[in-house]
Amino acid sequence: MHDRHAWHQMADLLSDAVLNAMWWLYGGLIAFGSCWWMGYGGYRAWQEWDRDRLQRREERRAHRLEDDVARGLREVELFLQDQCPSNGAHAEKASKAPRTHRWRPYRGESPRA
Repeated sequence: MHDRHAWHQMADLLSDAVLNAMWWLYGGLIAFGSCWWMGYGGYRAWQEWDRDRLQRREERRAHRLEDDVARGLREVELFLQDQCPSNGAHAEKASKAPRTHRWRPYRGESPRA
């Protein structure tokens, strides 16, 4: 029980176990910290990318809406030109549509001068 050599071997084994545990603990902390740092950086980049993606999507949606409105106005303009040629680009040259309705005053209203 009082053998110094046995106590010395046990102390060496205990110190090796403590050093080994500290090595793995510090290594794990470093690995965890680096993974957390990389993950957090990736998360921030993803959030910025998502914000940019949403902004681009809204811009594309607004641009599509403007294009749809412009196309609709062109279609209405072409329709009106087909239906009534006097609305066309050469309205001065086109003949005027004949009048089919004569103005009549309402009861009690004086005729136009």
